[in-house]
This record gives sequence, C-alpha cells and structure tokens, in this order.
Amino acid sequence: MSHNLKFGADIRKQIESSNSFGNSSGQFTFRPDWTRAASNAANARIGQDLAGMLLGLPTGGNFQINATRTNQSYYSAFFLQDDWRIRNNLTLNIGLRYESETGTTERFNRTLAGFDPNAQNAVSTAAAAAYAASPSALLPASAFNARGGVYFATPDKKTIYDPYKYSFSPRFGFSWQPGKFNGLVVRGGAGLFVGTYGTFGIQQPGFSRQTDLVSAAGGVFLTPVATLSNPYPDGILQPVGSSQGVNTFLGQSVRTVDRKLGSPQTWRWNFNIQKTVGKNAVFEIGYIGSDATRIPETRDLNFVPNQYLSTSPTRDQATITRLATVVPNPFRGLLPGTALNGNTFSQDNLLRAFPQFSGNGGVSVEGQANGFSKFHMLQTRYEKRFSNGLQFLANYQWSKMLEATNRLNAGDSQLQYRVAGEDRPQRFVFSGSYELPFGKGKTFMSNAGAWGNRLVGGWQLNTIYSLQSGGPIEFGNVIYYGGDLQWKDRNLPQVFDVTRFERAAPLQLGSNVRTFPQAFPAYRGDMINNIDISMIKNVQIVERITAQLRVESFNAFNHTIFNGPDTNPTSGNFGRITSASNLPRTYQLALRLRW
Repeated sequence: MSHNLKFGADIRKQIESSNSFGNSSGQFTFRPDWTRAASNAANARIGQDLAGMLLGLPTGGNFQINATRTNQSYYSAFFLQDDWRIRNNLTLNIGLRYESETGTTERFNRTLAGFDPNAQNAVSTAAAAAYAASPSALLPASAFNARGGVYFATPDKKTIYDPYKYSFSPRFGFSWQPGKFNGLVVRGGAGLFVGTYGTFGIQQPGFSRQTDLVSAAGGVFLTPVATLSNPYPDGILQPVGSSQGVNTFLGQSVRTVDRKLGSPQTWRWNFNIQKTVGKNAVFEIGYIGSDATRIPETRDLNFVPNQYLSTSPTRDQATITRLATVVPNPFRGLLPGTALNGNTFSQDNLLRAFPQFSGNGGVSVEGQANGFSKFHMLQTRYEKRFSNGLQFLANYQWSKMLEATNRLNAGDSQLQYRVAGEDRPQRFVFSGSYELPFGKGKTFMSNAGAWGNRLVGGWQLNTIYSLQSGGPIEFGNVIYYGGDLQWKDRNLPQVFDVTRFERAAPLQLGSNVRTFPQAFPAYRGDMINNIDISMIKNVQIVERITAQLRVESFNAFNHTIFNGPDTNPTSGNFGRITSASNLPRTYQLALRLRW
C-alpha cells in the first residue's frame, strides 16, 4: 500500500476548581505591646507576648472570606495525516491539524473580564478638578487623566478573553535511503505547532475580602479596641463582588488578561543524516531549529514614561528628587482605605497612565502576544548497540537560544532581545552499560558451578556522565565602568572583577532609563559536571525466583556545582559564590525479587 491515511479528533472539556480558605477562622497575633505598656518596660521581657494572649489582648490579625472558583474552557482539534511511500526508499509524511479553543469562563462570572482605559470611574471628575486647582510643572492640567477601570464577566459576556477562533497547522516530513550508500538514512521535517491556554487568567478582586483586626486606637496600646471576646467590633466585612463595577480596587492594584489573546505559535524543523558504522553501531548528525512567535508577555501599564526619567549613565539625583517630590494629592479623601488617600503623594504618581491605581504594576495585563524566540542546534549521536555485554550512547549538542519576552524598561516600545535564560550552548551526555565477563556463558569462569555462578556472574556496571554549559548570569540596574570582567565561574571568593562596577549605595542608579542589558552570552554560571554510577547484581535463586541487588551512587565523585555569584553591587558578597545548586554524593541500595 503506497498510502497510509490517519485521521482523528481530540476534544476536551477542561475544568479547574479551587477553594482557598485562608484565615477563614481568623488569625490573631500577640506581641508584648500591651504588657510592655502596662509594665512601662523599655524592652519586652520573656513571656510578655504570652501574657497578652492570657489577657485576651491581640495586637493584630485578620479574618478572611475568600472566593471559590470553577473555571472551564473547551478545546477541539482534528487532524489528517498521509504516510505516502513513493518508493521503497522514499517516504513522505504530510499532515494538517485544525485546532480551536474557547475562552476561559468562571461558573458564576466571579472574575474580571478586562480593563477599559477610557472608563469614567467614581474619582475621575473630582480628581481632575482637584489637580487643575494645583497642577505640577511637569504635567499640564489638560494632560492629567484619571480614567480607566476594570469590568467583570456577565451572563452575556462570560469569557474573560477572546482566543483565536481556529488555527491550521501543516506538517511535513520525509525519510530517504539512498541506494548507493548502504546503511545511510536521511530524514527531515517541518511543522507549525500552536500553544493552548486551557483554564487561564481568572482574577477575582471584590469576591474575596479581608477584615483587619485593629487592636488599639491610633496604635497607642493603652485602651483596647478589640479583644479575643470581641475581635471585630464593627463586624466582618463582606465581599462586594462586582457591585462596584469600574470602581473596584481603585487606589490598589489590578491585573487582567488581554482580551485579544493570541495563540503562541512555533515553527519547528529538523534535518539529520544517520549512518550505520560497522555491525553494531550508528552515527547521526543533524540540525534542529525553531522560531516561536506570540509568546505571552505580562505588561505593566502604569509605569512612569521614559521621557521623565534620567538618561545619565551615573546617578542623577536631580531627577530622582524631582520625581520623589511631595505634591498635593488630587485623590485625597477620594480613595479611603488605600495608600493614595492622603493629602500628598510623590510627583511621579501624577505621570502614570492610571494614577488612581497604585504605582508600578498598579495596572498590568497578562497574555499580550508580543514575545518571540529563536533556537538553533547542531546535534550528534553515536550509539553502540548491545553486543559482547557492552552498550553505550554518546550525545553532543551545540545550540543557541535568543528571546524577546520582557522589556528592559517598562516604558520601552520594544522587547529586549537577549540570550535566553534557558540557553545552554554545549551539552554532552554519555550513558553506558557493561555486563562483566564472569560466570556462565561469559569469557571468564564460564564453567563455574551453580553456587560459583551466583557469586561471580550477573554483575552489571552502569554510568551516566553529563557535561553542560552554565546559564547566563543576570545583572540589575547597575553602573558598569567597562573593561574585562576576568570571569572565572568557579572562583568562589571573586568570580569577576568587582572594581568595574559602582558599589557605593548612595551612587546607585534610580529613576533612569536603563541601557545595561540583563544578561550576556559570555558571562555564565558554573557548568554541570556530574557522574552517576550504579552496580547491579542479578542472582537466580531457583528457576523462577531471581534477586536483584542495586547499589547506586548519584554525584559519585562528589563534584560541587555552584550557583551564580551575587550580582548586587551594594552587597558585601558582590561577585562571590555563596551556595551550591546540586546535592552531595548520595548512595542508594535496593533489593528486588522477581518470581
């Protein structure tokens, strides 16, 4: 038959339920504040916190009512594949996959469904009027905007995002055996693969609520406000659900999911050549590549725009002071119970896109399909099949992975294109197994009797050796003066030349547009260098009963693999390695009976 046709379907209903009780019975904290005040002691003495508990006077605590959730989504896929044998030595694989996914829903619509940047909320008009009365020199009154707010899922619009409606994924592959080269096989293929989200992105602000225990008025521990017998005199605050609509969590932080959620896509391709070597061995060399797009990014929408930040390569105290300057708060009295309700706040809050939400990350959106990555790898394999008691497999890979999945500055229009955190340029793995040539049917002592064979026969030695490049080391927003870092990834006291960086805490950067990349391909942590060894002894006790004794050693040579160095310039351990990433040598014994 020249064609072998396959088709099928994959249909799923995905459900996730969660119930986080939290402090649903209340949490109480007892510290020495009450008893120390009563005894007029400057320092807490042993037992004063216990005395506070015996008196029934907590110093803090809370009571939580947390929402439950049940999320669900639907996924369906249909595929068709034809394995077409054109000739005896040439086969093509041609396929097509269709996929579709619904958006996630919450059974009772207890979730946010998005963020509307133009929504008129309860404080928009009043805050604009208050700001116009006392505007900042950095921002004209006409540019101040306090609009924006969340909206919730409804019976008419239950999904929290609008996923791709459908996706077609073509696949192609081939296998060819050139007639003139005995034992040679050439293979290759390419295909598009689409990622799915499943139950994703449920956010439930408003459906949970915490009541804090206020033990003393004004923080002065003289007259109790709350006791164990009456810890919440004003009652337990109840969740408001979606009743506040666009005003939910004003003055706090919110996170939603991008309504236009793009599906991650990856084109993958490979090409390899395999050749038998002698009778019991095979060598293979090949190339693998991938190009991924629409990788989800969580985007901070409430950043201070780059135009207001310093571009100085050194600390710009004038800019830091200007942005931190205290100015009249246009939200004073409008956002009770939040940090944005005071008479004043720092000037940088005025410059954010949504100043009615709290600071960096005050408004963030998950699932923006902006990211991408590229991967290329050359791989080789040599395998000796089992013969004469010996088999082994050796793999070597050289690869490179680059990605753009985050921004160096929240206000940057483009993602940072950098070496990926998962990039490991070189990897070598050797695994082997050898049956020792002793006992019945072996080279040595083949005529041993039953008891002699039980003693000297049935021994097997196994090993796995791994050698792999370390991952790239990431730096923060630091001042680098240039020059060779003289990197030595296993030099514990000083991995790199710390004098190339500014270390004085008062001179560190702040409120600036960062230009120093997060990671560099040349600066990496310690490599993996590990050997695991095991010895197995099989003993046939009687015809139908066999015992197996296993002695295994992980990290057999007790080789330490270190974590990366401290990269905080103001730390006393800057440039030093202070911990290891692997475990010390470990032995494991096992006995197994088969019958």
